[in-house]
Amino acid sequence: MIRINLIAGPRAKKAQPAQWGARAEAMSGAAIIGLTLLIAWWYVGALQEERQAKEQEKQEKGRQIAALKEQVKQVDGFEQKKKTLEDKNRIIDQLEKSRSGPVKVMDHLSRSLDPLKLWLSKMSMKEGRVEVEGRALTNDDIVEFVNNLRRTEYFTAIQLMESRAATEGKTGVFSFKITFALRT
Repeated sequence: MIRINLIAGPRAKKAQPAQWGARAEAMSGAAIIGLTLLIAWWYVGALQEERQAKEQEKQEKGRQIAALKEQVKQVDGFEQKKKTLEDKNRIIDQLEKSRSGPVKVMDHLSRSLDPLKLWLSKMSMKEGRVEVEGRALTNDDIVEFVNNLRRTEYFTAIQLMESRAATEGKTGVFSFKITFALRT
């Protein structure tokens, strides 16, 4: 006799076609490659943006350096002008001092001598040193003149360099040379 099993038993699964598995693998591989390319494209874009930002920063720094160099040139120019003006002021001060210097020297010299006994024939000034040449009737008149110069507070380091007898016409005179420094 023939037996018929009416109870449903485990059913056999249908076999999936082999193409669907290959397609899924190809699709996932393509997705991974696409995702990798997308990430690489994004990374390259980010690097380019960073490079452009650095280039802009470099250009900005270059402009700042150029501006600072220009300012340094201006400062150097101002310093040069300042130095020139200071030199001019110093020269003007020296001229003011030298203009009044000989007048003061002559004033103190004229107060120190007796015009009837002593005459000045030459006076020269160089860097605070004064050299005076002249004639006197006697050596005592020269000594008195030197002592009078020492009494003034305007002269220092007074030295009688030379004193010798000479004749002027029929009169005997003594020529002398005196050096001294101006007190500062």
